[in-house]
Amino acid sequence: MNRITINFHGLGPLPAHVDAGEAKVWCTDPGLYADLLDETRAEAEAHQLDYLITFDDGNLSDIEIGLKPLADRQMAAIIFPCAGRIGQKGYLDQAALRELVAAGMEIGSHGWSHTDWRRASPQVMKQEVCEAKDRIEQAAGVRVMTAAIPFGSYSRRVLKDAAAFQTVFTSDAAIADATAHVQPRFSYTSDWRPGSVGRAIAASRRPLRRLRQSLALTYKSLR
Repeated sequence: MNRITINFHGLGPLPAHVDAGEAKVWCTDPGLYADLLDETRAEAEAHQLDYLITFDDGNLSDIEIGLKPLADRQMAAIIFPCAGRIGQKGYLDQAALRELVAAGMEIGSHGWSHTDWRRASPQVMKQEVCEAKDRIEQAAGVRVMTAAIPFGSYSRRVLKDAAAFQTVFTSDAAIADATAHVQPRFSYTSDWRPGSVGRAIAASRRPLRRLRQSLALTYKSLR
């Protein structure tokens, strides 16, 4: 079955630790976030798609703002914290991760320090993949089987290094095969409004767009 995955980075008022780049993908309106959850489910059902919600970076807003609307709708999500940020100010700590697990959320890995994996040395990748996985598993108390690649930056080498994960998520803004190892996502940006999910699905289903997406995904996975 095909799947649409909608990714968020943070919710509510911008905290001090968010830089200008991250501000562009931070949803400051919790009401819009809730509306987009409803729209994701409705559009997925209308187009006979599976759907998934994810959160990158492990910001504290994942639990303070993101969790309740998910629970109210009986929806689950995958939370991708950076291992090196666990417990830091503004980020999820061990107790928060375990509370999210108890609420039915899955915990994945977003690496250790939010670095570009394509430019990382073998030594850095060991920390980003293996050590981060172990650290997050210890903190969350569950196995970590999924990863979200920082910046969506990947290559054949990156995918080989990430082979320990059952599923790897990117930022390629395309409909995914829900059974594939590599799955693209649509990330919220500050220009999203009600209807953005539906428009994203419609655009992805245009033949020329689908061809371009397929070629781009193939190129990135082989380069």
